[in-house]
Amino acid sequence: MEVCQYEAQIETAIKEPKAEAIVLTDDGMHLTAFWARLLCGCGTDGRFEPIYVMENIIPLFDSSFNYEIVEANAWNRNEFLQAYYNPEENNIVIRSDVYERALAGVALDVITIAHEVVHCIQSIVMRFLNAMQCVEFKTALCSNDSYEMQQHELQTDKITALVLSPDRLIEGKTDDEILQQYFINPLIQFVCGLVKAAGKNLMEALNDTNYFMQEVEKCAV
Repeated sequence: MEVCQYEAQIETAIKEPKAEAIVLTDDGMHLTAFWARLLCGCGTDGRFEPIYVMENIIPLFDSSFNYEIVEANAWNRNEFLQAYYNPEENNIVIRSDVYERALAGVALDVITIAHEVVHCIQSIVMRFLNAMQCVEFKTALCSNDSYEMQQHELQTDKITALVLSPDRLIEGKTDDEILQQYFINPLIQFVCGLVKAAGKNLMEALNDTNYFMQEVEKCAV
């Protein structure tokens, strides 16, 4: 009986929806939001239009991405879930009335769609920054109601707020400080990462050479 019970629990765990939780530091969130705006063509003072980004910008980076507008009377999700991003199918699904109100500029609906757009683009942006040695983050496949996923949702809310309010990204900073934080420091970290990787490869090559020479000397004896 116990074996059957455990098998059922394992089967349930396997079938349970999983998603990737990405954890960032506060500086990492600011850097991600800044570069998300930059890659979407908004810069530091342009208006971030989530519907425009969804329909025109994301497809430029990811041809597999799609979005779907579902009629309100056909919506089969919780009434409080008005839009969502499906990472497995790489698409954003939005209830039609929310989409229409967002087009009309209703702030709450704009934020709702912006949150899902940020879900879609933040993973791409963060991996780009991670490749440049600019941010560190950890990922884990978690159930949708896990603590990690709740933290990931809160993080997405924070990044969305920063993306929609660029003043918060540069508030209290001079032009030189903005340049230093968002461009020079990442570039330095990137170059340092390249030098570190090259040095590691060189040391491994030298060790291999030393080992080879030692083997040659043994054979000569």
